[in-house]
Amino acid sequence: MQLRISRSTRNGKSYEYAQLVESYRRESDGVPTHRVVANLGALSPLEVENLRTTLQAARLKKRVVLARAARPSRTLPKILANLRYLDAAVLLALWDEWQLTGLFDEVLPEGSSDVAPAAVLAALTLQRGLDPGSKLYATRWFPKSALPELLHVSPAAFNNTRVHRVLDELDAAQPRLMSKLTARYQDRDGAFVSLFLDATDTWFVGQGPELAARAKTKEGRIERKIGIVLLCNQLGYPLRWEVIHGRESEVTAMGRMLGLVAGLRWAQHVPLVCDRAMGRTAQIRQMLAAGLHFVSALTTTEYDAYTDRVPHKALAAFEPHQHGHQQEDTQEATRLIEAAGLQRLDDSLFLLDLGVVERLAEDCVEQAAPACQDDAIAQVMKLAISIDEATAAGRFSSQASAARSLGISKQLGSRYCLLRRLPQSVQQQILDGKAAGRSLEEVIRIARLKDPQQQCEAFSMLVASPRARRASARPLSVVRSTDAPSPESAPEPVRVRATLYFNPQMFVNQRRKAHEQLEAIGLFTDELNARLANSRSRMGRDQIAATVDRRLRKDDLLQAFDLNITEQQISGRTRHVVNLTLNEREWSRRRRYDGFNMVVAHPDTELTAPELCRLYRAKDAVEKDFQTIKSTVELRPVRHHTDAKVRAHVSICMLALLLERTLQHKLKGKCTAEAALEVLEGCHLNQIAAGADGMKAYTLTEPTPEQAAILRLLRLQQLGDQEQVADRITPR
Repeated sequence: MQLRISRSTRNGKSYEYAQLVESYRRESDGVPTHRVVANLGALSPLEVENLRTTLQAARLKKRVVLARAARPSRTLPKILANLRYLDAAVLLALWDEWQLTGLFDEVLPEGSSDVAPAAVLAALTLQRGLDPGSKLYATRWFPKSALPELLHVSPAAFNNTRVHRVLDELDAAQPRLMSKLTARYQDRDGAFVSLFLDATDTWFVGQGPELAARAKTKEGRIERKIGIVLLCNQLGYPLRWEVIHGRESEVTAMGRMLGLVAGLRWAQHVPLVCDRAMGRTAQIRQMLAAGLHFVSALTTTEYDAYTDRVPHKALAAFEPHQHGHQQEDTQEATRLIEAAGLQRLDDSLFLLDLGVVERLAEDCVEQAAPACQDDAIAQVMKLAISIDEATAAGRFSSQASAARSLGISKQLGSRYCLLRRLPQSVQQQILDGKAAGRSLEEVIRIARLKDPQQQCEAFSMLVASPRARRASARPLSVVRSTDAPSPESAPEPVRVRATLYFNPQMFVNQRRKAHEQLEAIGLFTDELNARLANSRSRMGRDQIAATVDRRLRKDDLLQAFDLNITEQQISGRTRHVVNLTLNEREWSRRRRYDGFNMVVAHPDTELTAPELCRLYRAKDAVEKDFQTIKSTVELRPVRHHTDAKVRAHVSICMLALLLERTLQHKLKGKCTAEAALEVLEGCHLNQIAAGADGMKAYTLTEPTPEQAAILRLLRLQQLGDQEQVADRITPR
């Protein structure tokens, strides 16, 4: 077999083409000739030479190794850094859209530093929204992003010392910052449609600042914590926030916040939605006095004081199926509540417009307390001794539990037990009636003295003084949950606009949970009795009572069960048997308002009953804010150790929340802000050394179709354009 090159000329042009041919003899006459095996067409000289060499090697049965054609040498650019870019650039664009740099130039003090504090705050805010961590971590994260190029700040200038100095300045400027932000929201979006108020908490790594106190968080953890009160508008933008002491009541703090904004023009006549914690008469009275157009929900214990129109009897006999049948239970609850006369708005909202209702000012709650005025202090002393001894003996795990077993609230029991600080001689004199006719406040003031000798002397002076009761002293025969004003200064009755609504799904869930609680208590009782029946058990009566107390207190069921510990002879030995009997009356009281909510508002509100219900249910605007700063922004835990740094840290979280909320609204429901930032994270800014002199240049990772779609939705296509990015970049 051989290669043959054929040549032909057509129209003055010469053509060459290759053919693979082989020799053979014709059968007819035996003459040697050739036949074409394959037409190879036009080949290059190199291909012709390679093919001839291959055919020659095949005839000689040798191998041929063809050398690879040499490629021209070239120098590839050296990649110096791969910087996080597109997600940071988007948030920075939102920062610029709110003109926050100019805002901080106004509220922060002027300095001689070459780095503007606003640039430091922008970097801290973006880091909090993209990759939350400590402030020290922020200084390490900053050089790995494109922010030095975008903010024109050298990575070395963004150091720990500068960061903490700017945080101190931010804390001092916080009141002006909140005022300026509020004005900016109004300038861009107009007057506020509604406001939302709520509170949360956060805890610390380490000891924390002076504001921190060891207490139970909302998740039930015992931590050193602080509280945070937040007021936002209907879009979730933060308007006012405050860091409060770890043990300060959220109700007190929220009341203070309302007092601060009550006189501001933008809060007047705007529905202000508060959590149920503000739905008590005392707080409602404060909001009415401040003129706030509040919307809240009553606590169930106060329903009866405002109306008797709640159709709870229609659902009293309802019992959910034990296994499954969730849909059937919900349908049955829906049928019952419709038959009771509630208006159906949707599957989860049935309402009854109560109009303007009134609660009398003299309404108050009586608790267990001494009935005889002349011997009141002695009876209080006996109660305090009973609570203290029951706790010390282990029958109850805490004074609060022991007090509740006597029908006394936790707060009142704690107040009574202050008398146990008195010397034994003084306590005995009180039991003997020496303090008869004196007010509890007078005796407690003596108990608060630290020196026992001073306590004895003060009590002797009290006993020797005339028994004229002070005008401010309250009679002890009736202990009231609120201070009872004198008749001549009695306030106006509380009048509110009220709407009752019912959620069948919530009702079924509450009844199911209640049923599960009863089953769990029954199982606990069986297991405890099995332990007591064991011959190795050494639990005494007091220890058994304490064990039951802890279990019931876990689900707040102390008042719902009556405990009876009996003795039985088993195998010749005495064994204790626990009997827990459900208090049907108390249980019915607790189940009375399952599924119901009573929304109350300022009596002059112009909102309809459906609007009030939907507005109150929309309070998840502030709840979602708290979810965001707890998860995406990672408010908790806090790693600062001074009050000023903690307040500044919370302010940084609020700024990050503002950017996240702004991004969420611009995405128009196409995806969440968190998901969008995750998609954008993949587009980086690449720093390279180009040319023989190693000059720095920047190139952008080509945006993916998903990233480009998000940029179009945000109208920020320029952030993904290579040329426009190159024009904005200032090499570090």
